[in-house]
Amino acid sequence: MNHDMLPFLPLFLKAAGLTIWLSWLALVIGAVGGALVALARTSRWLPLRLLAIVFVEFFRSIPILIVLFFAYFGLPVMFRIDISTFVAATLALALHATANMSEVMRAGIESVGRGQWEAAQSSGMTFFQAMRHVIVPQALRVILPPSVGVYVTTLKESSLASIIGYVELTKTGLMVRESAGGDFAPLLILAVLYFLINYSISLAGGLLERRYNVGARSMLAGAEND
Repeated sequence: MNHDMLPFLPLFLKAAGLTIWLSWLALVIGAVGGALVALARTSRWLPLRLLAIVFVEFFRSIPILIVLFFAYFGLPVMFRIDISTFVAATLALALHATANMSEVMRAGIESVGRGQWEAAQSSGMTFFQAMRHVIVPQALRVILPPSVGVYVTTLKESSLASIIGYVELTKTGLMVRESAGGDFAPLLILAVLYFLINYSISLAGGLLERRYNVGARSMLAGAEND
């Protein structure tokens, strides 16, 4: 690495932290929104189910860049409000993450056999009790792996927030490159940092998945022994 880049390393590390925070916040919002949309997709009420389908297909079909532009330039004009680059980037990423997470969660919920629902209902559980104690613990085994992929995608999409002026990792790298006279080193540092972050997320997701599967098998074995 070029020694001229050493003074800029703290900036890169701070920007990496901002990128992780932005993408994580968007994913948390997307997970909550995705759960609600997934429940709407499985609803017996047709209008609610159709509304959820339109939402998912709409935001999965539109490039994240268009959503970013609409959040930053369109909403202030429509509602006469000021929106910071951080809020606009979070909103756009969260909408995309919600659409993707809803499909992941719907697949997880539908992977649980109908007999589990009927058993929970016959034992007197309410809908939310059945979801909490019966459905969600089993659906997590299906939800976890693709959720890691959604997070990685959200983190990579956060690089486009630099276009509306939010100073995250990519924007920082481009600014450093300009100040360094168009050197290639800042771009190489960006690539290495994105690789390390995303690879760490993948490893953590794999570890969490293995731990959960081991725990689930232990619980099933205990239940069978009882």
